[in-house]
Amino acid sequence: MQKLTEQNKSHLLEKIILNIRNYKPKSLILEGLTPSAVLVPILKSSESVLFIKRTTKVKDHKGQIAFPGGVMFDNEKPEITALREAEEEVGINPKDVMIIGSLDDTITIAGYLIHPVVGIVNDENFTPKPNPDEVEKVIIIKLEDLLAAKYIEGGDLRWEFHIGDTVIWGATARILKNFLEVSFKINYG
Repeated sequence: MQKLTEQNKSHLLEKIILNIRNYKPKSLILEGLTPSAVLVPILKSSESVLFIKRTTKVKDHKGQIAFPGGVMFDNEKPEITALREAEEEVGINPKDVMIIGSLDDTITIAGYLIHPVVGIVNDENFTPKPNPDEVEKVIIIKLEDLLAAKYIEGGDLRWEFHIGDTVIWGATARILKNFLEVSFKINYG
């Protein structure tokens, strides 16, 4: 994909908000999986998406690139879980997040049912504060770089996005693929 022009770039957030709000996500109801939620945090001022690299101390998904998130408490709504975990893992204040909608549920090999929630983060006064027990580092990628990322489909549930030296794969790549397809009407096939 080509780099975005300045004129198109100024409309990225508007496009995301409109398309995510109008999207009807596909829900999964599967027995035996652990319900969880992640926040797809779009940093407003930098028009970027925040990812984390998990530490090797966490129980599952060690060292993987992910969105902030975690296990849902009983009867907890995905939005509450996503906001709680984003605050715990990287210091995003829930009051600074405007939830705009959800994406399709996805599952992980480790047995999690993930409910992705998309939010616009007012990041003017935000400095990431990674929780050292869960987050090795914070990775912030501009929307235009995500749109220009090399995309590889390897069959079944294996998709990868290559952005410079960063490789996003697994459930995070599936969520990112869904996010880009819905937000920008991209068809990865």
